[in-house]
Amino acid sequence: MSETSTIDWEINQLVKTKLFPDEQAVLRSALRALFQSRPEIRREMLIRAYTAGEISLGKAAELMGVSTEEMKDILQDNRAEIHMGPRTVAELHTDTTNA
Repeated sequence: MSETSTIDWEINQLVKTKLFPDEQAVLRSALRALFQSRPEIRREMLIRAYTAGEISLGKAAELMGVSTEEMKDILQDNRAEIHMGPRTVAELHTDTTNA
């Protein structure tokens, strides 16, 4: 069995044996465990999503479980540029779509 098919099989077994209601619940639980054991992964994911313009500062803070000011500090500590609002009309449209 390949690694991918093993993972799919394990997820299906967890659902089939009613240990989880569906595949999404399995993945949520696995991600929650990953982020608890390795919080730096969640922080890096959110920093990268924020700097790529995929999420707002407020959303990054919410997902990180901190205030907006704390999130700014986290971004600065990681040498990430803090966006102070959209610089172009296209960025404004992207921001409103992502919000």
